[in-house]
This record gives sequence, structure tokens and C-alpha cells, in this order.
Amino acid sequence: MEYLTTHLEDAWRDLWQVFGTRESWTSEKAKCKDIQQRLSYFNSLHSDDPDSIDDVIQALSRGFYLIKSALEWYEPAVGHKSTDQLNDIHKARGIQWRLVMAYNGFEMITNTLLINEKYLTPETIKSFTNKCHLPDYSSLNPPVATRVNLEKWLNKPSLEKKSALADFLSVGNGDKTIIEEWIVKSTPVSTWVDAVRLTKAIRNATAHGALSPSKVNQWGLQKPLLTLSNNLGEIVVASILKLVYQQSYVH
Repeated sequence: MEYLTTHLEDAWRDLWQVFGTRESWTSEKAKCKDIQQRLSYFNSLHSDDPDSIDDVIQALSRGFYLIKSALEWYEPAVGHKSTDQLNDIHKARGIQWRLVMAYNGFEMITNTLLINEKYLTPETIKSFTNKCHLPDYSSLNPPVATRVNLEKWLNKPSLEKKSALADFLSVGNGDKTIIEEWIVKSTPVSTWVDAVRLTKAIRNATAHGALSPSKVNQWGLQKPLLTLSNNLGEIVVASILKLVYQQSYVH
């Protein structure tokens, strides 16, 4: 999806045309006010204090370069030596960590723009994606439930409040709900909010070591994980462009 990284880079370059140089936002009151008014589209509590503006721009930069690095990882693979031949485990692990990087960058940008200090809730995600005015989401189909290595997990007895699969992945309540909807109940993901929620759940299961690359392969998750990572990039591009084209009232 090279076109996505091109869009991301183009949007970021346009944003820096708006921001100008660090010297401008640390010394020019009008520039600080202009940036603050653009940021206020996402949260009116953004300050026009130069130090605050600087903190926001630095945080956005960290998030941008993290998600950019993830999306530029066109053939992800982790765990092989230079002399090894890549196998499916190396590739699946790379796809997982590409998603982890993309989500972490996305989360940093979202929390910075919304001035959100906690993890992203469904309500927070909805608020953010609504402000980005995204096109309709293209449905993401669940993995095929009849795959031998997935079917046996779906047929295991459920625990009191969790399916056996959700328990195996050690996911919390919010993550459990979206995992069970998508994998256990085979409900396609049909909104941007649920795409982000599913990405977050898979990121958590990966980061905590519960979702192994072998399971990614066995359950047929490779393509969905790549799609979800790219979805985050699409949202970030839209959010950056909102800052670029947000009307400024500074004269």
C-alpha cells in the first residue's frame, strides 16, 4: 500500500507548511494562535502557549514517524537471521509487530489531538473518527470459522463470561467483546470504530504474548492484520488534513 505512505507523507508535509518553523511558534503570537485554533477542532482546551504548542507538535511528530515506519514496512518479518530463509512464522510475527507499531503511533496522535490521557475507549474513538469525516468503512470479513485450527477453539466450552478463545488471548472486557463479535460470532467489522477496537484488541494480545505468530497463520489473520494497520494510517491522514484545511481566524 505504497500509495498510503505517499498520502501520509504529503499530508505531513502540508501540515508543516502550516506549522512553519519551531522559531515561529515559539516566538510569534499570531502563529501560536493559528495553530491553537486548528488544534481546537479536536479539543477546544488546546492552549496557545508556546510551550504547550511545542509539546503538541513534538508528540504528533513521534506518533507520525512511528506509524510511518510501520506502514513503510512492506514485507514485515521478525526473528530471522540474515542467513536464514524467511518462513511463515517470521512473516506473521512481522505483521503482528507492524500492527503494534501502527497502533501505538495512532494512539499517540489521537490522544494528543483529543488531550486524552487514558487508553482509547469506544466513545473516544467514535468522537475522533467522526471529526475526521471518513468515507464509509469497507467491511472486514472475519477469519473462516471452519479452519481446523480455529474451529477447535470455537467448539471449546465457554467460561462463565468469556469464550474459550477470548480467555486464551487474555483480553479484557472491551477487547473481549470485539474479538468475540469478529471471530467467535463471525460478524464482519463494518465501522471505523470497530476496526480501531479490533486493532487495539489484537495489539494487546500480541504485546502480552498471548497471540503467537503460529496462531496468526493457523487462524488466517495475516491479511486482516495488514488491513487494520493500513486503516489506522487512513485515519491519521484524514486527521492531519483536518488540521491543514481547518479555517483559521487569525488576521
